[in-house]
Amino acid sequence: MIRRSAVVAAAASLLALSSCATFNRNDAAAKVGDRSLSAAAAEGLVAATDQAPSGDQIRQQLTNWIRVSVLENSSGTAAPAGPPTADGLTARTQKVVGTIDGSKGKALYDSGFSGSPYICLGAIPVTNSDDAKKVLAAITAGTSFADAAKQFSTDTTLAQNGGVVLDQNGAECLSSSTVNSTIVEVLGKLPVGLPAAVDLGTLTAVVAIRPFNTLKPASQQLVAAQAIVAKASVYVDPRYGRWDPVSASVVPLSS
Repeated sequence: MIRRSAVVAAAASLLALSSCATFNRNDAAAKVGDRSLSAAAAEGLVAATDQAPSGDQIRQQLTNWIRVSVLENSSGTAAPAGPPTADGLTARTQKVVGTIDGSKGKALYDSGFSGSPYICLGAIPVTNSDDAKKVLAAITAGTSFADAAKQFSTDTTLAQNGGVVLDQNGAECLSSSTVNSTIVEVLGKLPVGLPAAVDLGTLTAVVAIRPFNTLKPASQQLVAAQAIVAKASVYVDPRYGRWDPVSASVVPLSS
């Protein structure tokens, strides 16, 4: 027998976003300062299909709109006339992030896994734990992480680029939520820049969160932008979800 509470919970979940077309389309889906995005405009940000947009799709676009709105407000940049588009939000974000003083992101970045949504890692894969000890000894004796990578790394790419870990798109900063949990556990207890040996099962590696001053200016600006957005006052219609300042994104109410 299905309990009534379960039915009510399921119905509430469905109403939360499975049928956005039933909303008053003039209601504000999100607000940032004096900027407001209607429900109709929010749905318009999702590529047109033969099905109603999903909750996750709209939350992602709401997040994009909120981020660019916060950053443009902080820089005194006026919003373009007319309804926003997904491609337009991307272009506007890239443009405004390029104007930010990257140094403003250092405090957030130095909070490491406990607070920064972006982590930039250095890694030196080695054959075993004894080799990892040699790497750590060399770094302690004054060898730079980059030089140690060139000398000890068993991965050719990481040896050539000084141990800089890049994602599949070539970016040097990763979402902290995508980093291996073992690395998070080890480096989460250490200050940024301090290396440690990590047993990853199939390999051993010396890893470290790279110091902020070693990052490219664009990466510093990205972190700074996140710090600005995280501090903003944001309204999200609860039918879509809620604003999470830690991840600086719109998330489901239940998360």
